[in-house]
Amino acid sequence: MKADIQHKARQVVSAKPDSHARRVLIVEDDSQVGALLVAHLGAAGYQTVLVGDASAAIASAYDGDFDLVLMDILLPGKIDGIEATEMIQRHFDVPVIFLSAANPEKIIGRVVASAPYGYIRKPWNQETLHVSVELALEKHRVESTREQQESQLRRLNRALRLIHDCNVALVRADSEAEIIENIVELLHRQGGYAAVWLDLVDADGAILGEPAAAVVATELVGIRWLADFRAQCSAPALQRREATSRLLESRAGIPDWIRDLARRGQRAGIALPVICRGTVIGVLNLLASEPEDFDADAREVLMELADDLAYGILAQRESIERKRAEAGEWLLSRAVEASANGIMISDARAADHPITYVNPAFERISGYSAADVLGRNGRVLLGGDLEQMELNELRQALREGRGTKVELRNYRKDGSPFETELTVSPVLLPDGVLGHFVSIFNDISERKHYEAELEHQANHDLLTGLANRNLLRDRLHQAIAFGERQEEMFALLAVDLDQFKRVNENLGHACGDELLVVVAARLAECVREGDTVARLGDDEFVIVLGHPVGEDDVTRIIARMLEQMVQPITVGERELVVSCSIGASLYPRDGDDVETLLQNADAAMHRAKAAGRGGFQFYQAEMNARATDQLALDADLRRALGNEELELHYQPQVDLRSGEIVGAEALLRWRHPLRGMVAPDEFIPLAEDTGLIIPIGQWVIDTACRQIRDWRNAGVKAPRVAVNLSVRQFQSDDLGEKIAAAIARAGIDGSTLEFEVTESLALQDIGQVTAVLKKIRSVGATIALDDFGTGFSSLSYLIHFAVDKIKIDRSFVRDIPNDRAAAAVSMAVIAMAKGLGIKVIAEGVETAAQVAFLREQGCDEMQGYHFSRPLPPGEFAKLL
Repeated sequence: MKADIQHKARQVVSAKPDSHARRVLIVEDDSQVGALLVAHLGAAGYQTVLVGDASAAIASAYDGDFDLVLMDILLPGKIDGIEATEMIQRHFDVPVIFLSAANPEKIIGRVVASAPYGYIRKPWNQETLHVSVELALEKHRVESTREQQESQLRRLNRALRLIHDCNVALVRADSEAEIIENIVELLHRQGGYAAVWLDLVDADGAILGEPAAAVVATELVGIRWLADFRAQCSAPALQRREATSRLLESRAGIPDWIRDLARRGQRAGIALPVICRGTVIGVLNLLASEPEDFDADAREVLMELADDLAYGILAQRESIERKRAEAGEWLLSRAVEASANGIMISDARAADHPITYVNPAFERISGYSAADVLGRNGRVLLGGDLEQMELNELRQALREGRGTKVELRNYRKDGSPFETELTVSPVLLPDGVLGHFVSIFNDISERKHYEAELEHQANHDLLTGLANRNLLRDRLHQAIAFGERQEEMFALLAVDLDQFKRVNENLGHACGDELLVVVAARLAECVREGDTVARLGDDEFVIVLGHPVGEDDVTRIIARMLEQMVQPITVGERELVVSCSIGASLYPRDGDDVETLLQNADAAMHRAKAAGRGGFQFYQAEMNARATDQLALDADLRRALGNEELELHYQPQVDLRSGEIVGAEALLRWRHPLRGMVAPDEFIPLAEDTGLIIPIGQWVIDTACRQIRDWRNAGVKAPRVAVNLSVRQFQSDDLGEKIAAAIARAGIDGSTLEFEVTESLALQDIGQVTAVLKKIRSVGATIALDDFGTGFSSLSYLIHFAVDKIKIDRSFVRDIPNDRAAAAVSMAVIAMAKGLGIKVIAEGVETAAQVAFLREQGCDEMQGYHFSRPLPPGEFAKLL
């Protein structure tokens, strides 16, 4: 399904909006981001409304009918996007997707609690936006359909239960008035109809002035509607001798009586003629709050009820006092024979309560004929399954001679099981002695199956069938309770696939899902019976290794998992080899509550990833301190731009032949007010992970442009300045425009800038990357390929990217000229670049021997401590 939606999302990119386009409410305080969203979604065929804060979002939701809300989390004012979402979803059934650059770890609890239909990190790419919107709309459509089906099933079950109880009431009633009053009361109280009344007719077929019985909700009392309803619904139903229903709406042009009912929550009414053997008795009328309450299935059940009611009333009317017993027996026989429920009568006076009568529905439901069961006890339906808990209540009720209602698992004659709801009622003889038990049952197998399916969906992952977060927490609470009681240990494993994001990005989500199904099956094969394997989302799995377990057991199981994971997996036409990182926490050593155990297992897993992936780690206490420090560093980094803590230092790039400074690389530095100078390898990866690299990268571009202008204005001949670009920046289609704007603001020549990119761009959309690079080159800037030889080096990338310069990575320069392999790689890179007409610069040059070797091989430029460390702008200007 995801693949279909992705295909559909790609199709709608070129579609034009039409009158039937789905409407999207965009809540975004950044006008540029909002305009971009409007443009992207408008081009994809959606109608959009853009607002900038939570109050406007809530007002728009009340004023307009939207199919989806795209909600920024961080909004101006007292109400953020999560609170606005909760307010909107209290009143409207509309899916919400969060769109935010915020760190999800900080707000994950609130995000999950608000149950969004998606979460898109800024910046986004257009296809991801479209796919996320289509997935949310499709998921909402599926959920709405399921809710409608569930509602229909509940209504049908309610109607079947209602007709069952009405049949019981018909059997027990002693008079026409009692029949009518009981049925009207049951329809109101159990059926949930706001107004129920039965109009009888006189000898001429005209409706009598007052209803024979009526129950009307308080809010409907005092308004004038009865006469109009009779004229426009009840009378036509009697005339046509068929059920007549009407929708009740509150809009212009609607009669006052209909509008008054609609304003009081009534949406539909129905009139059912009560006719038996051609004799018109009256009309049964109902009002309901939902139009679906009178759909085809409900009408069929209600008409059957009206027929049964007609039989009951007519039987009473045809009776005379001296033949009351015979008339009652006829009514009982008619109701019992016509009932859709199985009915069994047993002799309460005889030993073992033998069956004396069963109706046709009993035979149809159970498969037993009357001849098969007459004279036998009702336990014949149990098929030997005598350990059911509710049998205790049934046995006790039979001993005490009282009625009861139980749910039992019965078996047909062919041995197939079915679930029943059984009502047992005692019947007294005229002298007051218990004579019989009447047992009425209906088959509720479909309802029980549906309830079991709903429970399974609520507790299991839909993709893999594994336990989900709800079931995992329940199992963990059970394990903790058992461990505390028995003083035993259990283990919690956090399992995360390595590089799974690349599978989704490069092969698509359909292949990613297929891979997750195989991984889930392998994990389940590695654990023992009674252990729990759960999927929390994406490639995140959690495993509970229950009692008894020791560290050696845990190690053996983890080793088996790691071995299974590296076996090749065929996905589509590709064969993939994946690994996973596993962290383990042990109860009670590493925690005695669910949250602590999960947190510590996750910390151990991240340590396993940091150690090189494809391995495992047990939890250690210092991980918390490291994680806390990382969170603090993340918070500080978010404030660093606003607090002017970031700096650019410049490292000279020197021509190897002339010795002149021909360029400088702008290197980012962070001067923390408490930590001092923070190393780039500590905060750059953090900025990449959190998305902060986008605003920080733009700051670097702007600052470098202004510095070139300041040197020029100070009379310093500024060299070409190289600025590093992150792969994350290329995910924004307007990167080229932002660079051009920065150059224009500074008033400098674009040729004074060079932008360094890494080979990891090869994993991105080559078409998009080359388009952005083309825009950068159009302003006069040059392109350098950094870290060449360390990653995905390929001649085709040089051709695609059309680079002007290659940087030989310091890892090769460090070992030349003494290391033959490093020297060979460096020589090959230089020779290849020369053949393509591309300049070569070596970074990390620290010795005179390295300089001599590189000059001899024809390398163009060098950069490193041999000439100068990175310097602040003022000191660098002195070098010039």
